[in-house]
Formats: sequence, C-alpha cells, structure tokens
Amino acid sequence: MTPTHKYTQLTRHISRDVFGRTYSDVYSDSTISYNTGKFIKLKVQATDDVRHGKGGSTWKRKKIKNVGPTPLKVSNWVFGHLDDVNKPINEYSFGDIAQIVGRTIAITPLMLFLNFAVNPGGGEVRNGGNYDPVPYRYFGRAKTSRNPMDDNVNQHPLGKQTQFQKTITERPVIFATPNSEQTPRAAMDRTERILLPRRLCWLETKPQAVVQDGGEYQVYQSTDVKQWMKQNTEHCPEYLFIAWRVSQFNTDSFEDREVLHELARRATKEAGLSCYWLSENCFSTSEEELSLDVWRMSDIVRGSSGMAVVLGKLPDEDNSAPQQHDGNKDPCYALLSSWSQSIWTFPELLLSKGSTITCYYLSEGEEEPMSPDIADLYHDSPASQYGTIRKQVIPKNQFAARCLEASRDRYQARRLIDHYSGNLKLSDLELTTVALECFSSRQAGSQYLPGDYSYALMGLLGRRPPVHRSDSAFLAFARLSLENYNNRLFERMLCLLQGEEQFWYDTSDVYGARLWDIEPSVQVAGIGVYNEQEAGMDAMGKHEFDQEFFHQDDGGATSQKILPPSPLPQPRHQYSPKTYSPSVVSQSQTHLTSRSQASFHSQAALNPPPITSHSVYNPSLQKSWSPTVTEMTELSSPSTKQQQQPEYSHAHLNPQTDTIILDGCLAATVHWSEFCTPFTTSYPALFRRILKWLLRVNLIPLLIGTILALIPWPSVSAFGGFLLFYSLTVLVFSPFIIRVLYGGKFWGVQPFFFGFEGYMSVGEIERKIWGADMGRLKWSWYASSPLSVHKIEEEGRYIVSEDPTVVEETRRLVEEAKRAGPGDMRVFTLVDTYSMTATLFQARRPPEALLICGSEGGMQRALGCSFEWTTQTFYKETVLRLETRVLDKMDRIRRVRLGIKRGQMEVMPKAVV
Repeated sequence: MTPTHKYTQLTRHISRDVFGRTYSDVYSDSTISYNTGKFIKLKVQATDDVRHGKGGSTWKRKKIKNVGPTPLKVSNWVFGHLDDVNKPINEYSFGDIAQIVGRTIAITPLMLFLNFAVNPGGGEVRNGGNYDPVPYRYFGRAKTSRNPMDDNVNQHPLGKQTQFQKTITERPVIFATPNSEQTPRAAMDRTERILLPRRLCWLETKPQAVVQDGGEYQVYQSTDVKQWMKQNTEHCPEYLFIAWRVSQFNTDSFEDREVLHELARRATKEAGLSCYWLSENCFSTSEEELSLDVWRMSDIVRGSSGMAVVLGKLPDEDNSAPQQHDGNKDPCYALLSSWSQSIWTFPELLLSKGSTITCYYLSEGEEEPMSPDIADLYHDSPASQYGTIRKQVIPKNQFAARCLEASRDRYQARRLIDHYSGNLKLSDLELTTVALECFSSRQAGSQYLPGDYSYALMGLLGRRPPVHRSDSAFLAFARLSLENYNNRLFERMLCLLQGEEQFWYDTSDVYGARLWDIEPSVQVAGIGVYNEQEAGMDAMGKHEFDQEFFHQDDGGATSQKILPPSPLPQPRHQYSPKTYSPSVVSQSQTHLTSRSQASFHSQAALNPPPITSHSVYNPSLQKSWSPTVTEMTELSSPSTKQQQQPEYSHAHLNPQTDTIILDGCLAATVHWSEFCTPFTTSYPALFRRILKWLLRVNLIPLLIGTILALIPWPSVSAFGGFLLFYSLTVLVFSPFIIRVLYGGKFWGVQPFFFGFEGYMSVGEIERKIWGADMGRLKWSWYASSPLSVHKIEEEGRYIVSEDPTVVEETRRLVEEAKRAGPGDMRVFTLVDTYSMTATLFQARRPPEALLICGSEGGMQRALGCSFEWTTQTFYKETVLRLETRVLDKMDRIRRVRLGIKRGQMEVMPKAVV
C-alpha cells in the first residue's frame, strides 16, 4: 500500500551511509538496511483495520503475512474452523469432528509431499545468535565536545600534529604553574569568578543635581573599586548588595532612579556600611566587560556583607504575585513575590547571607520609628517627598510559604532555600534538577539570549562554561552539565519517558521513576551540531573574555554611568511628588534589564543572535554545511530596521539543533517491513524424534505396501496391505503429528525485534511468525511500556501479564490510532523473540532502532528512535523497558547523534498535485 501523503519539500539532500557511500534523494521516510547499511525506503507492516482506516502515513504500509512453516500452516487449516485450536479433543462437537475428517481427507495427497519439509526449529540464524545490529556512523561534528581536543580542527596535517605535540608538552605546565602565561588561556574555556566588584556607590559621595522638565533631581555616581583601593591603600570595604527588579521601577526616569538610590542608601545606613552595590550604576562601563558581569553577579552577592531588597510598584501586567495570601494583606508580600518571579533575582535570594530577608519599599502610611543615629541621616534625604520608606524583615525559611502562590513552586523553592541555608543539603543531582524546575517556572523579563533560562543557573554551580549566544536553553543546560559534576544528570534525563504535555526540563517520568533510580550506561560526548555562522557569533563572546581577562585599570576614579538606549521596551512607572503611582512615559526611552533585572546595559556587548530559519519549518531555505548533511540551518542577517525583542521559548526544542552526541549505546534494529521465522531450539524428546522419522520415511512403506499389495500371493499381498494401511494412517494423522512436532516449549530463540502498526492478539502474532498459536508468546509485564498490564494470581504468588486492551483507555487509544494521520500519536506493537514477549506502545513514528542507555528497577531503558537520513540523526520516539538479559545479545553502535524531539515536515495528500 503506497503512502497516502507526501512531503511538499522537493529539495534534494545528500548524506552518507556507514561505509561513506553517498546517497542523494528528496526528503522521504527512510531507514538503514541491517545487512547492507544503505538507506532504503521505510516500509511498515500494519493490521488491516489500520491500513484501511481513514488516517494516512508518509511511509509505505504492507499487509502482515504469515511466515510460518508451510506444513504447519496447512495442518492448521484442518483446525481453522475451531474457535480455539488448543482445546482438548474431548470437547470437540460432532460437527467439529466431521469437518476435521473432511479437511484431513482433502489435504491427504498434499501432505504426502509436505512431510518431507517438516523441520521443527528450522529458521534464520543471524549475527552469531544476536540481534541485528544498526550499521550507522555519524560523520558530522558536534558544536561542543566533552573533550576540548575534539573541537580543535586544523586544516593542515603538519600544523595539527604540531598543535597536538605542543598541547601534550604544555599540558603539565598549564596545570602545575598557576602563574604562568598559559594559565589565563587555559581558563578561557569557562567564565571565571570575580573576587571583587568593579564599582561601588559610596554614601559619602555627593550626588549631582540635574534639572529636567522643571524639576530638580539627584543623580548618584559610582566609583571604581581598584582606583579607590590604590588611592586609599586599603582593601575593598564591606558593601551591601541591593536587589531589585526593573519592572518595578522606570530607570529612564530621574525620579525613579532617585527613589531607587534613596531606598538603597537607607538600607546601607541601617546596615552600618559605607557603600553599596547597585546594578543600575555598578556595572562596568566597558562593553566588553559588561556581558561577563551580567553572568557573574552571583559572585557579587557571595562577596557582599548582606543583601537588601528594594521594592517598587507592581507592574500592571504582573498577575503572578498574590494580592492576598493566607489572609495577609501586607503589600510587601505581593511586591516580594513579584520580585522573586524573575530568573535573575531568584539566585540572589538563595545566595544572600543571613537567615532573613530585609525589604525596603515606599508606603503612603506613616513612617516607622528609627533609631536616633539613623534618623538624623535619613531626614536629610530628599526621598521623603515621595512617600514613607518602610522596612520589613522576613525569615528566609518562611519566604516560600508567605510569598509564593503555586504549591509546587513553594515546595521546590523551600528545598533550595534550605539547601543554601545549610538546613537540608541536596545532592548534586537533586540540586540541579530542583533548580532547573524552579527557574523554568519563572519569568525571564527581557530575555535576550535563547539560553537565558539555563545560563541563569551558572551562579549556583561551581564551574561556568562560556556563554554562547547561539545556544538554546537545551544546549545551554547541556553545556552546564558537561562542565560540572552532577552525577551524570543529562544521561539520566535521556532515559526518562516524558508525557506529551511535558517540557524537556521536566524530570517527571511516565513510569514513575526518579532520576536517581536510573543508572546510565552511556556518556554524552558532545552537544549540538557545528555551524560556521554560529561559531563566529560565539567567538565574539570569547573575544570579549580575552578583553576582560587582560583588562588594565583605567585612569578615572569616579565616573557617571551613561546608559545607551536599548531596543527592549519595559513597563514604565513614574513617581510624582508626594505620591507613588504608575504613569506613562515616552516610549522613545527604553532600558534593557540586566542580571538582577537591571538588564544588559549595552546593546553592542550582547548582540542578539540572528533569526534562525530551519528547514524543518521552512523547506524553501536550504544550506549545505558538510558533505554529510545538506539540510541544515540558514541564518539570516539582522535587520537594519528598528530592532525588536526576539522571542525565545526555553520550553520547546529545536529539532535541527537541539541534539547531542551519545556514545556507548547497545543497539538493535527493529524490523518493520516483514516477519521471518526465527531459529528455535527445544528439548529433544524421544517421542518427537520418533514422530519426526515416521513422517519422513512414511513414503517408503507406502510404496512398498502398494507394490506388495499388487502381488497375487496372499501372504505377500496381506503384508503389503498392512504396510499400506499403516502408511495411510500416518498420512491421515500427519496434521496432528505436525502440530505435535512444532509444539513444545522453546529453550532458545534467535533474537529479533519485529514491529508492526496497530494491535493484534498475541495468539495471532504467534500464528503469523511461527505458523500456529501454541501459547508461547506473551504480553510483556513489569511495565515494559506505559500500556503494559499485569496481574497477580493464586493469592499473590504469580505475576501474569494481560492483554493491554483489557483497559478501556487502551482500547480507546487503539481505536483512535486507526484514524491517525501524519504527526499524530499511533499505536505500535513490538515483538521480542528472545524474551518471547509482545509490547504495545504509543509513538508518532515507528522506532527503527532500540538504544540501551541505562537501567532502572531491574530493567533496561531502551530508547526507541526513528531515523532521519538527511542529518544522520536518531530521534527519540519512546522509551521501553526490556529485560536485562537482552544486553548479552546486542552489539555496540558508534557515536550516535540523538535528538529529543523530531519535527514534522509539511505534508500533503498524495492525490493533490
């Protein structure tokens, strides 16, 4: 049956098979031939109700044929009218016996010749008794490899050899001599921590008066810390870290800036300190250094004496903060909740010192009493004209209960707070997964890079890779996992089976397992796919690191920070004298949020990546980057018009680029085109041996008996009649004898993975493969798939698998799958001849290979993967649980390029031209 749909993309692609042979064709569903290694068209056998259903497919469907032994198939025809061919003879009715006798007499002449073909246990033996391997090799290059030497591609062989020898020679020097010249270069592979802030705001520094729109405002300045240390010959003083969120202030307004600094100064005075760090003023003025400061604000928090949270007004569009929580109407909780909903401010909450959170905000009520030594300083502050400054101290361990709304977010945030407070330590695996879930539920504010949600985690981790502008959230998290020790978190996440509505960062498993229950058996060797344009864009960030690492102090000690306009619009709030209410300001002035939602102050330091057009979504754009792959990404140049904030979705995956290189997998081919009869071994019972030889030599007594019966001697003809009667009796009962010969239990079976689309009973499946339903094939148990069902029999002594369709929901899925079209969820059945089990599962495409990636609960986690020949990529379609003993029958596969989610190409009905 030909495909009902075809792909609209007509561009020809070029790829290579395992032996380097070039394969050129338009986009189509293809698979790897298990015996030649060539790319062949995908053919999937399907049940009749699926083939004739209202749905369709982009691959060829075939009818499921009975490939059992011919003698057994003919013998089964005798019992074909029975409801159950295995029921005892004493239960046969008179009509059943009459039909059996009639059919037996009809096939008697045919059985005379078929008896010579009886060969119980005969079948195909392949691959030394193992599963068919997957002849695959990936010729591409990863974007980032676990071993940095794998990324050093040199065009000149002699230069490459010299490079390698130099690296081997200098490697001990790099790690043994911290003060050598090579040390900074060795540190370039990660974003180093900073020990001191670059700039600080001093209380003793007098502000400058600025007149704007008829009003006079105070503009505060920051001082270079290194210059201050040189002039005063002192160490860096203790400072207060000021945390705030830009959506609660309008940094383009002098009034809002003045209020922001007055709140910060009030907090610094009450803390008994002389200076404070505020991202609005204390970021580096150098554009090369600014991009690095954004990702290293966690070091500023760790090095501070304390932290104070400065709160403004809730933005109109912020509905995440509860206005009333647990009956408490205190506005501070709503403001603090809104502040904590940012991925940039949440790490500040975790890394701040102390067991309390000190908040400062403006209120219309009366001012709270202050200590005498602080009151004199405060009353000199002009911020009193904007309202009353209030202070509130909240226990950090009560923050989640008082300020967060979602119960799940409360629980995870409390776990992180307890961990960083030292009350309840999390393991490396738990810390990363909890932090990822907590950050993913928050807002990015002005998200500038696709990987912001993952790179925001860097402040919580010990080692920080360089920030790549082209990284998605998935690749950024993978880069963090490669750089840090987290108990092989990423490998464990690959073994999870996520639901349809889950995002890639959700560590919930359909099987109910937790990450620490999974023991991975593979290693991620690289991430992404190399692209020259993206590499050039990432190299710009590396150049900025060079500029920062060898930075020399400038000559100025104090400077006023001039902030360039940024392309991202922000919510606007403006203070008026004696009031504190939001108002609209000019849209021509904008300000881009930084790490603490003060935003990236420099547009030139962090240029957004160009808009990427992927062939999977836009087939008209094609670009060849390698002889292996032609269908890759084409990056358009940034628009010269007014820049707009790019939209990035951290929760969704890009099928073309969000891939990894996986090594160490055990793999096996799944045969979808047809069944074949596997070789089997059984116990050599004497009774079956005798019956086998009776059938094979039955022709001899038949011929001798016929000849002797024609001789006119009475004694000879009588003996010939006896031989003839014996031979005919054996011939008549040969259908029964053949069923006995092919019966019995299998002691060993040639391993095969067979698959077909749809559902059939295990009896019908066994009949299609071995020619008869002998009750040897069973449905899988121990939750081999989410649809597997088993029960306990005989007072809890035995586990017995059941037909999955006993569950009403599964029956509904089977019926819906008959009408599935391209891209819809379908129902497939996998038959494992080695374990003699059949597994019903769901997937969008037939998995053409099974990759063993880990173990859990006494079972092996096998990734069922489809294959896209244009990019040499396997895409995870489902995760099945197999018996551990299948490992002995599988072969290793070379490094695999694995995608987590496969995109759906545009298709059209084949009848439409």
